[in-house]
Amino acid sequence: MEMVFLEKFLCYIPNKNNFSRSDFLRALKRERKQATESTGRFYLQKLLDNGEIVRVGRNAYCVDNDGVKKYDYGYSESSNELAHRIQEEYPLVDFRIFELVQLNEFVNHQIAHNVVFLSVESDLGDFIFDSIRNDYAGHILVNPTLEVFHQYWSDNMVVIKKMITESPKGNGEAWHTGLEKMLVDLVADKLLLSCVSQGEYEGIFTQALQDFFIDESRMFRYARRRNATKKIMTYIDKSLLRTV
Repeated sequence: MEMVFLEKFLCYIPNKNNFSRSDFLRALKRERKQATESTGRFYLQKLLDNGEIVRVGRNAYCVDNDGVKKYDYGYSESSNELAHRIQEEYPLVDFRIFELVQLNEFVNHQIAHNVVFLSVESDLGDFIFDSIRNDYAGHILVNPTLEVFHQYWSDNMVVIKKMITESPKGNGEAWHTGLEKMLVDLVADKLLLSCVSQGEYEGIFTQALQDFFIDESRMFRYARRRNATKKIMTYIDKSLLRTV
């Protein structure tokens, strides 16, 4: 009964594209005058967990509708195997995996040859490299320069890089790359910049913002960490932002 009430209650929230916890609680109290702040927080979290609403910024939420969806990507078998191995050998290591072909959902000129970018926290990249280099002999690089990257590029090559702190996670496994991280890295990472035509960038950002829920505060926080805020704003249609 509670979920039925909550789903109906969402219709009464003003500005469904961008509301705060206070907005949510005020709307809840109009329907249930006895509702407390703790009740409001509980209901808000329940709706988040069920995917009825999504977080689009700091203290900013949106009702899940109009065909906009959470970003998800089906990683290749090789990436899943790589992630599983790292988790078994280094269970406490924080890392992200991004496949170059993930971009094919957003670009006109499809990427034919995949590269698996493995971002690893702190200075643990060398340890990971030592553990897996025999399995990827001739197809693995650690922090390569742009020249080395293109000189040794091969299909399904693994590139190990140092992970920037506060790197956004995806919606699935902890090692999945969040769309927020992907968009920022596209303009901040020299290797990715060399893989995708700059003429594609405006279309990538527009499609991402139109089709998927993006936690804008998380994206811009990460962009500041990468000194890339001005760069991403050159490709963003501000009218598509929910919280600015």
